[in-house]
Amino acid sequence: MSFLVTIVAFIIVFGLLVSVHEYGHMFFAKRAGIMCPEFAIGMGPKIFSFRKNETLYTIRLLPVGGYVRMAGDGLEEPLVKPGMHVKIKVNDKDEITHIILDDQHKFQQIEAIEVKSCDFKDDLFVEGVTSYDQERHHYSIAKKAYYVENGSLIQIAPRDRQFTHKKPFQKFLTLFAGPLFNFLLALVLFIGLAYFQGTPTNGVDKVGKDSPAEHAGLKSGDKIVKIDNKKTNDQDAISNALKKSKGDKVKLTVDRDGKQKTFNVKPKKEEVKLSKTQKETKYLLGYQPSTEHTLFKPIVDGFNRTIFAVKIVLTAIVGMIASIFTGHFSLNMLNGPVGIYHNVDTVVKTGIINLISWTALLSVNLGLMNLLPIPALDGGRILFVFYEAIFRKPLNKKAETAIIAVGAIFVLILMVLVTWNDIQRYFL
Repeated sequence: MSFLVTIVAFIIVFGLLVSVHEYGHMFFAKRAGIMCPEFAIGMGPKIFSFRKNETLYTIRLLPVGGYVRMAGDGLEEPLVKPGMHVKIKVNDKDEITHIILDDQHKFQQIEAIEVKSCDFKDDLFVEGVTSYDQERHHYSIAKKAYYVENGSLIQIAPRDRQFTHKKPFQKFLTLFAGPLFNFLLALVLFIGLAYFQGTPTNGVDKVGKDSPAEHAGLKSGDKIVKIDNKKTNDQDAISNALKKSKGDKVKLTVDRDGKQKTFNVKPKKEEVKLSKTQKETKYLLGYQPSTEHTLFKPIVDGFNRTIFAVKIVLTAIVGMIASIFTGHFSLNMLNGPVGIYHNVDTVVKTGIINLISWTALLSVNLGLMNLLPIPALDGGRILFVFYEAIFRKPLNKKAETAIIAVGAIFVLILMVLVTWNDIQRYFL
């Protein structure tokens, strides 16, 4: 039963993170007028698909990511290449309206052609030898033209609907939107948790056994109003005051049944693990704060927790990159799908609240990792956009394609190594 729960939780967490990330790309792409032929969750063979308007939505077998295929983004494979034999239908202007790639059609007045040359990005043409006269012909592609494949119509993107022909700012928004939506997802989850759980106050709910708070004499219902003569109206103020104490004794002023009492307390020093390589020192009194349910405080709390999550993940990423140069890098610093599954299995046993909080943290991690300046990731492609904006021209297409290909190979090899490392760590 627990195995089934873990599988379901993993599918939901993975699906949510990837769907939100890719939807961010597609949301801004479509608003920029960019055609999106496919929205995919997962990689590899299709296991489910449906078409809505011009976009094919697919779920694929391997849970290792997802993608939005955008027309003219330099990553799509053209369906028609030189040397192929296809059938075409033309209009009265001798422009191609349909390129037929299978036999599941009922078109009349079509021509068979052997493609000699074609361009579906800039000049939009197909040139080839037709079977009826064995002559070479040049056909322009109509403004509204389609591939016909597996009985479906797939629109051929006109020049003005291709990513490559959009302005740098539109490209930037489209690429940055994936990570941005991951940050927004984390914010929504943290705000939702704050509304559900309530936000911590300066009140004492439960006192931990054998804790500094218990030794000092704090009781449930107390309100900590001052630490060393500094007012503490909320839990953040208490945490900051304890942090400044560096573990030295502090004077607590509490409100108990309308009367003020003072206690001298020495906070307990505790190392909290933020990531596999980073720790944070906290000074704790050992009590559980009371919470309150208000209208606006959960929103503020959600923003604070999101910013803190960004700080944690960014610190871990910087530490990981630094470890490459210091020789301390290890694949154990990274998690692939197998590692994520193992973490889901661990977290889901602690309850739904922790799973939601961990999902929010993972969403921040996905957003920041995708902003790394690696050519195959969003951050690397954003660098190409900056180049275009600065020099007023795009990078040479062949060079850009080659750089992205090298980046994709690097990411693929890294993913394989991390996955194998995860399997060895957790299952062998």
